[in-house]
Amino acid sequence: MARATNVLTDVQLRHWVRTGAPVAKADGGGLTFTLSAKGAAAWVLRYRIGGKQREVTVGSYPDVTLTKAREMAAAMRVQVSQGVDLAQAKQERKAAEAAPDTVKALCDEFYNRTILGRIKRPEHVRVKLDNDVIKSLGAKKVKDVKPLDIDRMIAGIVKRGSPVMANRVLALTKDVFDYAIRRHWIEQNPASAFSTRDAGGKEQARDRALTDAEITAVLKAFDKAGPVFRPYALAVRLLLITAVRRSELIEAPWSEFNLEKGLWSIPPVRQKTGGLEGAKDFVVTLTPAAVEWLEELKMLAGKNDYVFPAKRRGDRDTLGPNTVNWALGQIEHGVEPFTLHDLRRTARTHLASLGVQPHIAERCLNHKLPGINDTYDTYDYLDERRAALELWERKLLVLEAGKPFNVVALRSAA
Repeated sequence: MARATNVLTDVQLRHWVRTGAPVAKADGGGLTFTLSAKGAAAWVLRYRIGGKQREVTVGSYPDVTLTKAREMAAAMRVQVSQGVDLAQAKQERKAAEAAPDTVKALCDEFYNRTILGRIKRPEHVRVKLDNDVIKSLGAKKVKDVKPLDIDRMIAGIVKRGSPVMANRVLALTKDVFDYAIRRHWIEQNPASAFSTRDAGGKEQARDRALTDAEITAVLKAFDKAGPVFRPYALAVRLLLITAVRRSELIEAPWSEFNLEKGLWSIPPVRQKTGGLEGAKDFVVTLTPAAVEWLEELKMLAGKNDYVFPAKRRGDRDTLGPNTVNWALGQIEHGVEPFTLHDLRRTARTHLASLGVQPHIAERCLNHKLPGINDTYDTYDYLDERRAALELWERKLLVLEAGKPFNVVALRSAA
C-alpha cells in the first residue's frame, strides 16, 4: 500500500460539508473523504490485497475527525500488510452478529426465508423441523452441533420404525446447515458426510394394498374404538372410496363439495401438481355412501368451514397431516403395517379386480393417461368413473359388514 502523504485540511472538509456537493477526495495512503448527494460524509480506506482493489469504511465524519481517521487508517494499513482483508473481515463480523444462536433459531429462519410462501405445503416441512430436528438439536448452539449429534437423531427416527422419515429428515437437516454455510455462520455442515445408508437406507417403491380381510379388520377396529375415533373411521372410508390423496381429503373445505349432485371439485392448487399452468379442477364423483359419510362429518364439524377441522386453535385450520396415522396406531386392527397412501393403491387394485378398465381406474386416481393419450384424450370419463366407484362402493360395503365377497354376484347385481 502507498505511503500516506496527507493533503486534506479541516477547513476543506467543513467547506465541502457546508456546500453539500458530492465529493471524493484522497488524503493519501488510500484514505479518502467522501460526501454523498444526500449529505452523508464518511472516511473510506482503499487498498489492494491478492491483486484486487478493495475498500472499507473507516467511519463517519465529523464523528471521526481528520486526525482520528488518519490514525485509524494507519492501523488498518498495518493489518493489510499482514494479509488481512479488512472488507471481508467486516462482512464476517456482521454475519456472526446476525447469526442465529441455537439450532431452533436457525430452523425458524430457514423456514421463514426459504420454505414459507415458496412451496406448496410448507406445513410438511414445519412438522419435520419441529418433531425431529428441533426436538433433538433445538437447544444446541449452531456452531456446537457435531456429526455424532446428527447420527443420534437419525438413528432415533429409524429406531421408532420410520426409516423413510429418517431419510427425509436427514435431507432437510443438510439443507438447514447449508443455509447457515451460505451466510457464513458456520464453515462446515455436520450432516454432510451422512447418506441414506446411515439413515433409512435405499427406498423401494411400495406395492402394499390391503386385502379384503384387512379392509374388514381395519374398519371394524375403528368402529369398536368408539365415537372419539369416528372422524378418523370416516376419513379412512372416504380415502378408500374416493381414492384421493390424504392431503386432498384432510385439508378439504366444504366449499368444494356439492353433496346434492354427488360431486367434489378439487382445485389445481390442492392437487399434487400444485396448480401448473393450464391445470383444471379434478372432479371426484361421490357415491351414495360417500355422501352419507360426508353428511355425518358435516354434522360433526358444526359450522366449521373444513371437513376435518383442527381439534385445537392454532396455526392450522385442519387436522395435522399425521393425525389419521396416529389414530391408526391407536386402534387394535391386527393388520400388517400400512400407510394412508397405501389406501389409494388399495382402491386402484380393487378397481382392477372388479374389471374396471385401466384408463377409467387411472382417471379415478387423477393420473395422467399413458403416452399421447393425455394430450389427445381430453374426455373426463365422469359417468364411467362414477359407475366404477359405485361398483367399488358395493364391494366396500360388503367388506364393511364383514360378509364374504363374491365378485360374480356383485357384477350380476350391478
